[in-house]
Amino acid sequence: MTKEIYSLLTWLLLLFIVPMASSADAVFRDPQPVIIHQLPTGSGGTPISTEEPFVSRDGRFLFFNTAQDENQKDLHYAERSNEKWVYRGEIGPNINTKKEVEGNPTMDNHYTFLYVDSGIESMVRVGRFVPGTGELKDLKDFTGVPDKQVELFAQQVHGNMSVEISPSGDVIYYSRASWDLNGLSLGLIQGADIFFVTRYNRGYVYDEAKSRRIMKNINSPELDYAASISSDGLEIFFTRMSLSDMKPGKIRSRILMAKRKSVSEPFSKPVVIEAIGRDNFVEGPSITNDGRELYYHKRVGRKFRIFKVSR
Repeated sequence: MTKEIYSLLTWLLLLFIVPMASSADAVFRDPQPVIIHQLPTGSGGTPISTEEPFVSRDGRFLFFNTAQDENQKDLHYAERSNEKWVYRGEIGPNINTKKEVEGNPTMDNHYTFLYVDSGIESMVRVGRFVPGTGELKDLKDFTGVPDKQVELFAQQVHGNMSVEISPSGDVIYYSRASWDLNGLSLGLIQGADIFFVTRYNRGYVYDEAKSRRIMKNINSPELDYAASISSDGLEIFFTRMSLSDMKPGKIRSRILMAKRKSVSEPFSKPVVIEAIGRDNFVEGPSITNDGRELYYHKRVGRKFRIFKVSR
């Protein structure tokens, strides 16, 4: 075999093998529990529940909230120290309440911090996170998403149950959900879809046609919620649950991902991240800035615990 033919065959072999390797590397594997050191004790004498994780874009902080049996839901955070997550405390001051849900934290590159608050009309609040103290400053209601809407005749409530801000802060994804009205409280959830608003001048604008086009393969007759967007905006991760899987004590859900080639294109049809599984109660994906790890929570016994898969 001549040297020229050998070189050509080697080049062709690399041409086919390298994309195959890249594709394999894109598969998430190896689910592992995420240990947060020095967590305080909660109900039952075990550490507080950890739910709806969000890893800050710089990888320094891990935000999360407690589950329903831990004083409804409250916001907490941990900080990376010597390659370990160490609990720092509640986000404050006076953020967490006893009656309302404070959860689903997210933050952009500039420390603009958003979270869900069931006690206000928009159900989303925004402030500025201070890394040195864990405080939220300049806190206000976020008005860039639709307010809560009550339909007395239909006995339904429509509102926002999750929120995600892109690293640049230019796009905010939110889940618009519908619940049965149970007296003056929220009853069973009936539907959820993911939409987004885009920053324009000093505010955010909802373009319905654009949002429905971009998300046409994401939203389904099932519950689609808790989006997490990659740093380049080309991958989206979210939770999907069917109403038939919401059986007491046997709730199960899936975490899906979808891709696109540019931010102006619709996302592709989503696929289940098989390493996380289909038979557990899993929610709240959060992709790290480098795209190599995906955090999420899973029910373990009577509480939620944070896990991660890697690629």
